Order: sequence, then C-alpha cells, then structure tokens
Amino acid sequence: HQSKTPFRQNKTPIYFAKPPFQPNETAFWFYLIMRLQKKIETLPLTECLFLLPLPSIMSAMQTRTMFNQIEINSFRGISHAFVKDFGQINLFFGKNNCGKSSLLEAIFLISGISNPSLAFNINFVREYDKTRLGDLSFVFHDLKTDRPIVIQTKGREERKLDISFFESEESTIKLDSKTPNMLSNIKKSNYGLKFSAKVDNRSFNSQITLDDNNPRNLINKLPGDYTEPIKSIYLPPKYAFATSIEGLNKIIQNKDEQFIVDGLKLLEHRVSDFVFADGEILVDVGLCRRIPVNMLGDGARKIVSLLTAVYHCKNGVLLIDEISNGFHHSVMCSLWKILIDAATKNNTQIFATTHDADSIKGLRDAALGSEHQDKIASFKLLKTQDDHLEALHYSLESIDYSFNQAIEIR
Repeated sequence: HQSKTPFRQNKTPIYFAKPPFQPNETAFWFYLIMRLQKKIETLPLTECLFLLPLPSIMSAMQTRTMFNQIEINSFRGISHAFVKDFGQINLFFGKNNCGKSSLLEAIFLISGISNPSLAFNINFVREYDKTRLGDLSFVFHDLKTDRPIVIQTKGREERKLDISFFESEESTIKLDSKTPNMLSNIKKSNYGLKFSAKVDNRSFNSQITLDDNNPRNLINKLPGDYTEPIKSIYLPPKYAFATSIEGLNKIIQNKDEQFIVDGLKLLEHRVSDFVFADGEILVDVGLCRRIPVNMLGDGARKIVSLLTAVYHCKNGVLLIDEISNGFHHSVMCSLWKILIDAATKNNTQIFATTHDADSIKGLRDAALGSEHQDKIASFKLLKTQDDHLEALHYSLESIDYSFNQAIEIR
C-alpha cells in the first residue's frame, strides 16, 4: 500500500506493507525479489514495516524474464518437452533434427498466443507456403490432428495455449442443364485451427478458417478484448535480413548509433558511422560517399537485423535460429558481448540455437566471469526414441571445463 501521507527518504517515493502479506502472488514475488536483491530494509522499531523504494519495485517488475520455463505436448516432432531455468540469454545446441527450431517456434506461438496465423507463418519461414487441408497437419506430432498441441509457460505471467484442428463439410446440390450430368453432389469443406488461450486467470479464443476450394483465402478471427503485450520476433536461419524500422528509430532517438557502428566494425573495421535515409542504411567506410549496408555482405545485414530486433523487442522476446549463420568464428565472442549488452539495456529475453562449437565458445568467452554471467543459460537438447525432448542445462563453467578437456558437448 502506498502511504496516504507522503513518506520520503532522500526524496524517493516509498511503498510499505505490514507483514504477513495477504495471499497475493504478485506481492509475494515483489517481496521475494527485493529480499534476494537486498533492497529491503527491516525496521523492527516500526512494527516490522518493510520499506520498498518505488523505483526498485518497478525495476524488479521489468527485469523479470518473460519466460522461466516451457512445457510442450504434441508439437511437430516433439511428443513432450519440459525445459526450465531459462535466463535472459538462452542458447540451445544439439544435433540436427533434435528439436531446436521446433522449441523456438513453440516459444513464438505462445508469445503471440491470440494470433492463430502464426501457425502458418512458422511453415512459411521453413519455405513451405501451402495451406491445403492436409498441410495443417505438419504442426501436429506424427501428423495426428486429433491430438491438440498444448504449450504452457511460466514466468512474468502464466500462459497456456491449446491448438486444435477443426473441419466442417456441407453438401450442396447443383443443377446444370448444359452438362450431361444433370445432378451432381458437391462437398464444400471449411477447415482451420482454433487457439484456446489462457493468460493468468483470463481465457479467450481465436481461430483461423480456410476454404478447401480456395486455400489462400484465410479468415482470421481474433479476440476483440485482448491485446498482446509481448513484442516478439522470430529470425529463422534463412531470413531476408529485414531491418526493424521501429528498432532502428529507437536506437537513433536514444543516441545509441554507436551500438550499430560497433556491431558493423566486427566485420568492417573502416565503418565510422551510418545514416538512415530513404528507407535504407548508408554506412561511412571512408570512401567518397556512403554506401548501402547491403554492399558489406550478408553478415553486416544480419548484424543490423539482430541489433535492431533487440531494440524492437524491448521488454519482450527475440528468437534467433542458427545464430552463427553468416559469421566467421572469430567474431562470435564480440557478437555475443554486443547482444548481451543490448538485451540487458532493453530487457529483451533472447533464445538462440546453434549446432557449431564456435557459437558456444563465443558465449563462454563473452560471459564467463563477467557481470552478466548469471543471466546466461545454455541447454543441450536430446531427442529420445519416443520423441521426448530432453534438455540438459550447462553452466558456463561446465561448458568451459568440457572444452578444456576436449569433451564433445554438442
């Protein structure tokens, strides 16, 4: 409760509550976070009032990661998965076809819990753009559409998403005197996906419907009373390096242009600045005129895309599939340092995948022993014979030990 009589200590607004707390989860977590961060002062002479500076409460609320754990059932090649202890920066590694991309896609779906079109978008980024009746089964485990997909997460809030397939048919009679067949029986099929969602104690439904005669005609029905608060971007391995204009504008407004320059210098040391004009980024590399960033190659475009996406997803989630694609192994440590710093400043939770050792080593070198070490979580993903996805949590110390002992961890 906020004091009705302004109570200030060094001109800082104070919140205070008298224990024991009422059974309110939010109040409990604020209390616990403050205790862990040693930001609560206990004053026994004032009836054990706990003084909580308002900025500390807001900071604790904002820096709590969006997702702490996820449970997945019947999605793509995963029959069941449970992964916990996420950090602000998360790296998944493992063999090909072990479920890395599917795990990112599941996080993406639950981040846009009210938008059923995302179930099609995750196929589009895999370069499969068909939406026929049978194509919807590709997001279901073993192509069995009678088993709903269930994704649940805990973190800043509790979320649950059930995705189910539906199909309806109607028979129509068509009479045509100009054809030999005077009577024909035509079946018209409508099909689609239904999203049954729950965020904390709030439930809502949405669905997307298609016509079998015109699979490209999508009707998206969204809940009218829910607005998704999470900003999330999913960057697949083969993406168009599209710069987030919103993220770029925020960088310029906050005078953080050097953030982009430092990233580009990883690949081209002559970069001294950039400008954004006519919808494109022009960089100065010491020539007689600025050149489009595209001329520096795919690596430069990907760096700009990554960094602007971090800003776009402020207080949200950024998903990066195969983070090392397009980069030489020598830049991975510096790239991770820039990403970690940007994610910390913008409170962006990052989930990335890789299959190469250089990405893992780069993360170790960037964070081990640093002030950001506790924000890092890495997981080796293994798929069992019954398609259960197991996640082995590796600390940076254990990764360091494994590489020093030449132990294969991928």
